[in-house]
Amino acid sequence: MTPSAWQHWKYLCQTIGDRRAGSRGEAEAAQYLVKQLRAAGVNEAGLESFPCRSVVESSARIVFYQGSRRQSLEARVLAGSPATPRNRPVEGDLVWIEMPEQAGRLTPRVLEGQIAVLFGPMPTQASLHRKLVRARPAAVLHVDDRLPFAWMKDDGVYPTWVRRYGMPPTAALPFRAAWELRRCGVTHAAVQIQVQLKNARSQNVIAEIRGANPSLPALVLGAHHDTQCHSCGADDNASAVVALLELAGRLSARRLRRTVRLISFGAEEQLSLGSAVYAASHRKQMNSIGLVINMDSISSCLGHHWMIRAGTDRFGRWMAQALGRAGLEVLDKPAPMPFADHFPFSVFGVPSITLYRPNMDSGMRWQHHSHHDNLRNVSLGELERVVAAVTAVVLRLDRLDALPFSRGLPRAHRVETARLARDLFDLPAPA
Repeated sequence: MTPSAWQHWKYLCQTIGDRRAGSRGEAEAAQYLVKQLRAAGVNEAGLESFPCRSVVESSARIVFYQGSRRQSLEARVLAGSPATPRNRPVEGDLVWIEMPEQAGRLTPRVLEGQIAVLFGPMPTQASLHRKLVRARPAAVLHVDDRLPFAWMKDDGVYPTWVRRYGMPPTAALPFRAAWELRRCGVTHAAVQIQVQLKNARSQNVIAEIRGANPSLPALVLGAHHDTQCHSCGADDNASAVVALLELAGRLSARRLRRTVRLISFGAEEQLSLGSAVYAASHRKQMNSIGLVINMDSISSCLGHHWMIRAGTDRFGRWMAQALGRAGLEVLDKPAPMPFADHFPFSVFGVPSITLYRPNMDSGMRWQHHSHHDNLRNVSLGELERVVAAVTAVVLRLDRLDALPFSRGLPRAHRVETARLARDLFDLPAPA
């Protein structure tokens, strides 16, 4: 790694810090990237902005009642959630619903005016989200069963669904707090969610190292520079932004035949909004892109390097072998994955991967979207492994006249990819 890598990391996480979508911090990070990309020798670097909803301020306070006893807890508002009416508390009985097996309980008869506690995933199908909205709970508390910890973490809701169907006031409750409430038999609560949202703009940072042969399909390297609220996002995703800057320096010094496009997406934490906007607005260019290598949360000192893949099995085998030969052994994870910035490209048939480093068997990182995602919990060594391997793959592909894999998705993934593209992004059916 260059000596400046750690300085980039510190600037993003300590000088700027919270870079939530549409905020001053996100915009400052984007401007910093343009400046540093140009300093690395990539002269064609600029911004494409797009509209988003930005969280200015939010808070959630919950009072639980058990007989004469009261217990007050703070929680995190899901980004995009509305406030409780007039920002005041709403009160009701707790209705615990274990998702997804108890999704049938998302009915007005059960939930109207009550506090729904969803243990497990929030609805990932539009039909279930509509059922939750129509059930008219006074508020929703979400408990992420992948993260069994005592601290609070942030998350977001799908902007497309909020716009189409609405959203009940929703907050994330720490797992251990929910455990104790359930164990003690707490049945009643008052929930107050205060939110200030604004119409704002996010931005994609786009830079290009122009190749000598423009007829060859381009290679896209991606990351995202925004964070969830209340986090400096050292791993998620300053790690990949630093990697992108390192790659810019290493590749701009080469005489490349293929064009390499480096993109840092905004508003990824609003369900890959920036990459979806990019893919939709540049859809005529999708056939000229040969490969997308996206990077997200790649610097855990202990973990597994995943290759989340959208493309054929042959593509997966080639990529895994090429990365392994360059010193980055990966687990190939072929599946439609809308929570990563490679997904919108795959809808148009572009072979795409996200390199990701979880440190839990669930595929999560224990520091996910919390104050623990800081510079104490990242590894320059693991980042170097990713940068070196991606550099090697790009240079290997640059020597080839034809890519050694085809476009498109496996038959088994097309239906689910089409559903996700339509339901979450208003994108067309996959190519």
